[in-house]
Amino acid sequence: MKHILHALAAVALVISLSSCLFKEPIFTGGFVATDPEVAGVWMTEDETGDARGREFAVLAPVGADAFMLNYPVGAKGSSYFEVRPLKVGGKDIWQVRLAATFEDGLPKNDTPHYTLLLVEKTGDGQLSIRPLNTEGGHTASAAATQKALLEKSPAWDKLFGDAKVFTRLKDR
Repeated sequence: MKHILHALAAVALVISLSSCLFKEPIFTGGFVATDPEVAGVWMTEDETGDARGREFAVLAPVGADAFMLNYPVGAKGSSYFEVRPLKVGGKDIWQVRLAATFEDGLPKNDTPHYTLLLVEKTGDGQLSIRPLNTEGGHTASAAATQKALLEKSPAWDKLFGDAKVFTRLKDR
């Protein structure tokens, strides 16, 4: 059962990144400097301990306030994303823009290619990443999402889905 739930969480993250919600960015400014601690190679652990269930992601800094994310690394459905970090309500939010996919190349202008992720460092070299929920009033537009996030006390659990945990691989 745990393996099924883990697989569903993995699928949800891939779908949320590859099936972005908005054609326009949610935020156009207010980006913060990239955190050098999140640059590198990350992997998920298969809850059964089976190494074949692992997924890998690579985050590389691009300038002072952006990363390039390749996920899932080495898979046929691999995609490249531009990641712009923000601080919203004391939380780390990443605005993610689909840059290219292995299968389709560059995204078409008329397709949605922006979404958000809630990122939390969980200690021991781990990142907990929660995708933006795809249902609810906040998904009506990029402006509605921004408004929901900028409320005095955002409903984080309603805005973002279940977490997927990545562990940083040791630098070689």
